[in-house]
Amino acid sequence: MPFATLNSLNLYYERHGDSGEPLVFVHGYTGDISDWRLQIPEFSRDYRLVVMDLRGHGRSEAPADRNVYTVELMTADVEALIDAVGFTRYHLLGHSMGGAIVQEIALRSPERLLSLTLEDTAPRFNLPADHVMLEFRAKRLHLAETEGMAAAARLELPWTPPHMPPARLQEVSERLARMSADAFIGAARSLVDWAGTEERASSITTPTLVICGDLDAPALVDASRRLAELIPNASLVVIPESAHSPQWERPELFNRALRRHLEAHRSGA
Repeated sequence: MPFATLNSLNLYYERHGDSGEPLVFVHGYTGDISDWRLQIPEFSRDYRLVVMDLRGHGRSEAPADRNVYTVELMTADVEALIDAVGFTRYHLLGHSMGGAIVQEIALRSPERLLSLTLEDTAPRFNLPADHVMLEFRAKRLHLAETEGMAAAARLELPWTPPHMPPARLQEVSERLARMSADAFIGAARSLVDWAGTEERASSITTPTLVICGDLDAPALVDASRRLAELIPNASLVVIPESAHSPQWERPELFNRALRRHLEAHRSGA
């Protein structure tokens, strides 16, 4: 299993595909490489993929210091891995928290990106939420702090996406139970504290696809629409009957939209 020592941490990653342009996937908060299980076989036929577990997630190292889970530090991790595997120019996709990371990369290194895809993400994460969601988030963080991650993972979700496979929901719950409480709490706090790109997104020059599920939290659907407005010439695709993870809930529709975007922005296109 490949690990890379980057920024003094051991981070897990995988490479898939033998030919084609590079494509990098960046998962979201509490996610891991398995978030892309339904994309890896599809896109590794035509692209050279890199997928990774962010610090504190999956099999990557989880520091005990809760202050090191900032968007800025995770952005540095992703760029360091891209350099380590030798990608010069590449397509880049980020989901949710990963969308914050890839927005930062698009602003820092625009000359290296062939295309950008922002999935169910936002220009900032201190977003309004209904009382049910606020209560759920607060209770889960409290359980993680006081009783541990197994207790947090047992907390029943306030929603069930209609097309999410039950086996995947169970897998996600088990994954959450294994996560470091320090990473879980530290990343949650850091994400809310992220300065965001509201004032900077108009400077993103990379061809951008914004994609989201129509059943995601209303604030995130609105945020996706806002990103599509802020980023020059961005396109928006809304996946029907899907919530926060359309790559798992409606993979055929998600993959079709992503492939169309990637093929429109090949280096020779």
